Amino acid sequence: MPDGVFQVAVVTPEERLVDTEARTLVLRSSDGDLTVLDGHTPLVTDVVPGPVRVEPADGEPVQLAVHGGYLQVDTGPTPETPEGSVPVRTTRVTLLAGVAELRDQIDVPRAERARDEAQAAVESLRAATGRTGTSPTPTAGSEEEGQSAEEIELVAAESALRRAEVRLEVAAPA
Repeated sequence: MPDGVFQVAVVTPEERLVDTEARTLVLRSSDGDLTVLDGHTPLVTDVVPGPVRVEPADGEPVQLAVHGGYLQVDTGPTPETPEGSVPVRTTRVTLLAGVAELRDQIDVPRAERARDEAQAAVESLRAATGRTGTSPTPTAGSEEEGQSAEEIELVAAESALRRAEVRLEVAAPA
């Protein structure tokens, strides 16, 4: 592989959406925005819902809407390093996502309907619960910890709204 180029795979349970040589991968983790370049430090981190951009070694950038997952950055010797020579280090990146969509596969009218429905649900549930802004993320046993059914529904509606917004952000013309 040429200098500055590394292997990137974006995989969901259903399919391998991206498998290419790239110069850059940009995404967001719970620690903030992250740009991966060749030679990146090995890393395992979460991926929060948001746009992901892969800049391939050749061709146009690939845009995806990713709705959470995990990223692994690994470095190691290239498989074709001749025995007895100094190993050449290479970077391999794998993004495992539960749900991800390529930009050209996003159904914009459907995402707009989902956004509108989720927004209406969020507004209704915020009024019912007396909350403003975003709710904390629910944890296992949330109802037992004092959250009402409406509060749990509010968190689910806010998550649905965020997924629709991510789809529309990725699908928007550049």
